[in-house]
Amino acid sequence: MLSSLELYKRGGDTMKKIIGTLFILFLLILNTHTTSAGEYLTYEEITFNQRNHKLLRDFSEFDYNRLYNRLDGRRFFGWRSTAMHENVEMSFKKETLYVIVNEGDSSIRQNFSFKQSEQASRQLSVSGSLDVDMSGKIRAFDSGLEAQISGSYASESSTLIEETVDIYIEVDPYTKLRVEIYGEGLISNGVGRQYRFFRNVKEGGWEVFTLRSEHYSIIKERIDEDPRR
Repeated sequence: MLSSLELYKRGGDTMKKIIGTLFILFLLILNTHTTSAGEYLTYEEITFNQRNHKLLRDFSEFDYNRLYNRLDGRRFFGWRSTAMHENVEMSFKKETLYVIVNEGDSSIRQNFSFKQSEQASRQLSVSGSLDVDMSGKIRAFDSGLEAQISGSYASESSTLIEETVDIYIEVDPYTKLRVEIYGEGLISNGVGRQYRFFRNVKEGGWEVFTLRSEHYSIIKERIDEDPRR
């Protein structure tokens, strides 16, 4: 049988292993760069006016390290943040609503009614251990981080929009028609760290998408006629 001292030592070793494992898991969580939140990340296409601009989800490890190196030392309490992009222009294709292919000899006539769902004009995304407060009507970053990056906002308020659009469409013979939603917006992003008593307790990337405009586009393309002719 094991003595009480041996049992105590084994229990202590087990506790050290558990604490060590939890510490490693904490470090892994702190340094994870998975991007989450904003609906704009689901858009079919996003294009920037300049090739070197990018979304938070496309940040490389080099980008994160370069930005973290800009943060000047630790803080006793609070946030440090720096931006990679501030209100850079972008365009997007949000989604393809309908595709009609007319391979016949007569026209296709169709009426469509589109109801756009409510959407905030400002959307947020984060990575690492940063958070977005989803409890209110207006989404917000962690308390304190908002003030650090407020200069990167094109607009601090969020506006919900809703509209119904009725469209009559005629698709000519041997024509392909697509109804798509396009738009323009602004992107700001960067990284931040939160300190408590000089200890880094949170770090990761932040991003702000500001919607500027949105419109429907109807595109017609000629397709090959019946090859049997």
